Amino acid sequence: MTKGIAASPGYAAGPVFLLQEADLTISTESIANDAADQEWSSLVHALEQTKEDLRETKQKVAEKIGEEESAIFESHLMILDDPALTGDIQSEIENERKNAAWAVHDVFSKHAEMFASLDDPYMKERASDFRDLEKRVLKHLLGVVDASLESIQEPVILVAYDLTPSDTARLDPQTIKGIITEIGGSTSHSAILARNLQIPAVVGCPNITKQLAAGDMAALDGSSGEVILHPTADLIKQYQEKQEEFRTNQQRWKASAQELAVTADGRRVEVAANIGNPSDVKAVLDNGGEAIGLFRSEFLFLDRDTLPDEEEQFQAYRQVAEEMAGRPVIIRTLDIGGDKQVPALPMDEELNPFLGFRAIRLCLDRKELFMTQLRAILRASHYGKLRIMFPMIAIEAELKQALEVLEEAKAALKRETVPFDEQIETGIMIEVPSAAIIADQLAKHVDFFSIGSNDLIQYTFAADRMNQKVGYLYDPGHTAILRLIKQVVEHADANGIWVGVCGEMAGVPEFAKALIGIGVKELSMTASLIPQIKYEISQSSYAELEKQVREKL
Repeated sequence: MTKGIAASPGYAAGPVFLLQEADLTISTESIANDAADQEWSSLVHALEQTKEDLRETKQKVAEKIGEEESAIFESHLMILDDPALTGDIQSEIENERKNAAWAVHDVFSKHAEMFASLDDPYMKERASDFRDLEKRVLKHLLGVVDASLESIQEPVILVAYDLTPSDTARLDPQTIKGIITEIGGSTSHSAILARNLQIPAVVGCPNITKQLAAGDMAALDGSSGEVILHPTADLIKQYQEKQEEFRTNQQRWKASAQELAVTADGRRVEVAANIGNPSDVKAVLDNGGEAIGLFRSEFLFLDRDTLPDEEEQFQAYRQVAEEMAGRPVIIRTLDIGGDKQVPALPMDEELNPFLGFRAIRLCLDRKELFMTQLRAILRASHYGKLRIMFPMIAIEAELKQALEVLEEAKAALKRETVPFDEQIETGIMIEVPSAAIIADQLAKHVDFFSIGSNDLIQYTFAADRMNQKVGYLYDPGHTAILRLIKQVVEHADANGIWVGVCGEMAGVPEFAKALIGIGVKELSMTASLIPQIKYEISQSSYAELEKQVREKL
């Protein structure tokens, strides 16, 4: 058995189809002065062909999966229309005399590397979009035809180094029963598409393409991330039966998705969703999300040479507020810096960016940047129920400073007679152990806490959650983590404020139940996980969950 990252729930077993990568080998060549026009012309033609492919893919995905999922490819079209990106490619061709293929590879790779270096899993996975587009454009430039996926006629387990969103959109659930890849994450567009296609998937499975050959047998559990190499006939049958049971459960979960989440003994729990873009709202509502527990505002700042102004931010926040129609939306203020490099905000390199100049630390230093965002959020609060959340708070002084800037923003809008919600709730992410330890002090200044369990776990154990060598330490259910969370909840209760959890453990049934037993009032997760969590809550007794946690602690 080997272990990867659970990306799309369900079970699958069967023969392996090993996806061969198209040969896109390129070399950097200095072109003659009079060849630049021809190289650029070839690129423009390849870009137009790529856009046409994307429009066709978008249409097919809209018909096969849904309009919301097809928006992935609309965003790809927008990237190709970005004059800054095409301008960089043109500059390499005309000024640096590079051939078109190399210029495409160089520019797209730089964008992919920028996103891949980010800590936020959602933003990190946007790197795959640029790799996907690079391959699409290069195939047209180099005249490479890749039809291997279309050759699949019998049910198989698809094994690949990586799957781009374009690859995933072409998959037929009738023949592709499961997916295993060497790289990728649970928040990638490919994983999202796999979940919507209801194809079980495990990603980030090291060296899997070297451990399995075409025709070998494999089994996978997309809920736990486990992959069985060369399973016996009995095990294959067991996994097929598990998948049938899983399908039945999915129908049961879907039936309770639009109901409020209440335990069997009457304990109300708000089940919310994490989003990274206004286009994600539809999935929240379709899956029964009662709120947005984390709206990552970084999407407006990444991969651009200029900072978004107040009006652009206001329009984005207003769109989400209006579409949620009165349901709560927590907007996390800008969480960049250190590991999250933004071209429009040049910063010094740091030896340990995860513990460096980032998030609230950056915003308090760049007050004008912070003020612009706070004004935009406040203005948008007039159109729905918005809440403001400050990330990476480590000490009380930081929180006080952040609240002072917020009050300045409110005062300025009042002078300008701009309407906003004067009772807007404010909170902080509890993701630094020091914040959990002094939660009694911090609770006096805010309306809620939202525990960012991903960072809280890795900072508590001093274990990078992306490092497989120390993965054994990254344990959401460890007593140390549960005790920290319990302490935060007790201090919050004593001060009359509520606690939510917006990290990945909120979407795992086992941990979600433990959090409810501890006293957490809100759980926020990937939208597709909401139906199951709501069902699990409805089948649970709060008194029993509280007793189980008390015994464990």
